Amino acid sequence: MQHAMLKINHLLEHLEEEDFGKAVSYIEFLISARRKENMKKKAAEECVDVEAIVSSLIGVIPDSGRTLEDYRNERLRKYEIPD
Repeated sequence: MQHAMLKINHLLEHLEEEDFGKAVSYIEFLISARRKENMKKKAAEECVDVEAIVSSLIGVIPDSGRTLEDYRNERLRKYEIPD
């Protein structure tokens, strides 16, 4: 790393002043590209297999033969506000 820094310093000494902005912009571009790449890698590592989760839940909740409408009505009655 230190060798690279010395090389960069040497190159910057021979750079025209109006080209400093270009050099800085390019370095910022490289850093931005690296961050995006790292974020993509991290997102891929954290990716959750939804199908595996759903398949692991199948059978965990017993089938009582009730419909979704039955469950809905039960919840509505449970949280109903009395007049």
